[in-house]
Amino acid sequence: MKNSILPFICLFICSNVIAQKSFSIDEAISYATSNNIDYKNALLDLEIADQRVAESVSSGLPKIKGSFGFQNYIDIPVTVIPASVFNSQADPNDFQEAQFGTSINSTAGIRLDQLIFSATYIAGLKAAKVYRVLTEKLTQKSLLDTKEKVIAAYYSCLIFEESKRNLSLSLENLNTIQSETSILVKEGLIEAINEDQINLLYLSMENQIAQLDLQTKNAISVLKYVIGYPQDSILTLSEKLSSIENTFLNLENLQVSVEELLDYQILNQNRALSLLTHKMNTVSSIPSISGFFSHQQNALRNEFNLFSSEQPWYPTTFWGINVSIPIFTSGESLSITKQSKLNLKKAENTLAMVKEGLIQQMSQATKEYSIAKIALENDLENLSLSKKILSNTSTKFKEGLKSGLELAQAQNQEVSAQNKLTQSKFNLLLAKLQLEKLMNKL
Repeated sequence: MKNSILPFICLFICSNVIAQKSFSIDEAISYATSNNIDYKNALLDLEIADQRVAESVSSGLPKIKGSFGFQNYIDIPVTVIPASVFNSQADPNDFQEAQFGTSINSTAGIRLDQLIFSATYIAGLKAAKVYRVLTEKLTQKSLLDTKEKVIAAYYSCLIFEESKRNLSLSLENLNTIQSETSILVKEGLIEAINEDQINLLYLSMENQIAQLDLQTKNAISVLKYVIGYPQDSILTLSEKLSSIENTFLNLENLQVSVEELLDYQILNQNRALSLLTHKMNTVSSIPSISGFFSHQQNALRNEFNLFSSEQPWYPTTFWGINVSIPIFTSGESLSITKQSKLNLKKAENTLAMVKEGLIQQMSQATKEYSIAKIALENDLENLSLSKKILSNTSTKFKEGLKSGLELAQAQNQEVSAQNKLTQSKFNLLLAKLQLEKLMNKL
């Protein structure tokens, strides 16, 4: 019985080990590029764009069609001929019935068609290539969006873990104070209300840690969703906040042209596509020329002996050129051309507006990053001061010079300063992330 259970136990342990994975930020991004649905769909859109280019190219290449037809007349069609054809003395109103043709007919043929000239085809081919470039830019945009979501989710997990770790250290310190306070109360050196105040603060901090634990789990769940990781599998973080928070940007030499930004490039390609669409509609009135070559073999039988080598097939071979000349379209082409011209104007207006908007976004993102960096420096100093105040208050509390309420206030002040510092770190990381995304640096 033990031998039969052992393999299942090993399998269960192995499955739990396999289901756990630790990710760095780069590993999480790499995993997301293979499993995030939005980015996978963006890659599929790029493949579709490649096929659209291939479709546009092939529409102007030679096309060969084969055909085969078979007809079996149960009743051969009857026609009437004036009887005077066979008998000059016949009454002009008399007619003679006649059947022409055979009961079994078959046709096999092949036809070659080739576009010789079409202005619409040339413009459409250019538009397809521009569309492909536009789709490539949109795919890059999707990759940037995916990276931003992964990094932001990863940062959230680190922040909650950092807050939980700092609060746990504060709770350990408070636990020591709680024990010392209990001794002082038993010895009658301080009043019991001081111990109650410390106990109340201790319970409050325990509740905060429980909330942070739940927030950390929720943040991990969000990260799993963003990178496409199974929700029922265990995911841990291999990086700490301290390993990434010192990689700050140098804004002094920051020079970025709007034309280098991906959002601008996307709209510029969209404008180029609108321009080519307008050109394609404009040249639609130019005649197009195509050529063809056709060869057929016809079998005329009264018996089904199509494959008999003794019976002939009659050939028909010809070639020709078709010229399509638009003459009058009741104003339809003119309306389509005007619409495309108006859409081009809209695309140009949008591009100009977005250019100014991107300049404003870069300026705002740079200022927000600078402000966040200053806030972090101030909060570091505030935390240092609050730790100093807590240390002095704790010493005086033990000497009976400070009340439990004052000690609890000092402890709360230190915890608040620590939380504020952690939030400042998070704000700075997000400001950096936003700035790097705008500059296509992720």
